[in-house]
Amino acid sequence: MNKIKLVLGKLTFPNKAYQIFGINTINFLNKVSQDILKNKKYSKYSDLISFAFYIRKKNLIKISKKYQNKDRIMGRGIAYHIPPSNVPLNFAYSLVFGLLSGNNNIVRLPSKNFIQIKILCKIFYKFLKKKKYLEFYKRICLIKYDRSDEISSELSKKADVRLIWGGDETISQFKKYSTSPRCIDLNFADRYSISIINLNKLSKISDNNLKNIANRFYNDSYIMDQKGCSSPQAVIWVGSDKKKIKEKFYDTLSEIAKKKYDNDLPVTNNKIASLSMAAIKSEVDFVSSYKNFNLVRIKLKKISKDIEKIHPHFGTFVEININSISLIDKIISKKLQTISYYGIDKKKIYNLILKCGTLGVDRVVPIGRALDMNIEWDGYDIIRTLSRIIGN
Repeated sequence: MNKIKLVLGKLTFPNKAYQIFGINTINFLNKVSQDILKNKKYSKYSDLISFAFYIRKKNLIKISKKYQNKDRIMGRGIAYHIPPSNVPLNFAYSLVFGLLSGNNNIVRLPSKNFIQIKILCKIFYKFLKKKKYLEFYKRICLIKYDRSDEISSELSKKADVRLIWGGDETISQFKKYSTSPRCIDLNFADRYSISIINLNKLSKISDNNLKNIANRFYNDSYIMDQKGCSSPQAVIWVGSDKKKIKEKFYDTLSEIAKKKYDNDLPVTNNKIASLSMAAIKSEVDFVSSYKNFNLVRIKLKKISKDIEKIHPHFGTFVEININSISLIDKIISKKLQTISYYGIDKKKIYNLILKCGTLGVDRVVPIGRALDMNIEWDGYDIIRTLSRIIGN
């Protein structure tokens, strides 16, 4: 185990678990939140600011109220977290879920040196060295190590619960490692997401409102190069085909991307390679088009669930036009995670999902909220899954 780099904490833990949403845990996370929000130089990292708002005391207490009899719900012991390599702060949310559910935590940090990770680790250390928060120094272990079956296997044996965020390939690999008989796995598989937009509603709004929606769509899509499982890969237009408003939406989105998105040579090369691979691997009949290469449109000639096979990323969107929202069952597959929407009644989407009994769709959120992390993810209530209830 000498190949492990300890970033924070140590690999020995108290032989105990804790009640969920402990007030000490909430106060500790609130201190971290305040430290982030008071520092103006962190404001350029939107994901860090969102994380800080999420772990505010007010928000955590609000979330805790969802759990009745929480004084009889405790953690399982040691939670081993394997976050994805492409999302800077997924590790932080995973850690927060582990703490709030009353567990000790081993978190493998991404190998890529994201600045947000450095900032957050520095803030954690600032508070963990204080006597007041010594409990959390004993409950948090942040580590780095190169891919290693030996290390991952040994850490898996220690775990009472594992959170595996790395996708299908990582899940398959970790299933090979032995775990204790009572160990529970939360597996976050490869998924994709879509946006549904009502053309009739979009055509009636002002230019300022259109720009606002395009900006929210940009935040959902471009911030992580569409590599987040909840970032929309496809746009489903609902209603009679209104080409003029579609062009206006995409032109507005392209202008936003031109100002904000770093469409450099590596990104361009990756986009070309991904488009070529989609054309080779997919059996879907499509046509791609673009004005500025920061935004590529892939138009499907007919409605198909096979949109799940086309994920070029980097500002590339599959698009389909359907006459009625009732046709979304022809698109939904088990791989579909999030539907973000504009101009459509949320209850109508829920009812259609229930009616067709789909095995896909775990989230329905307005456009602009696709990347918001929460304790309910991929159909799991993470807090309940990571904890145990003392029955009566």
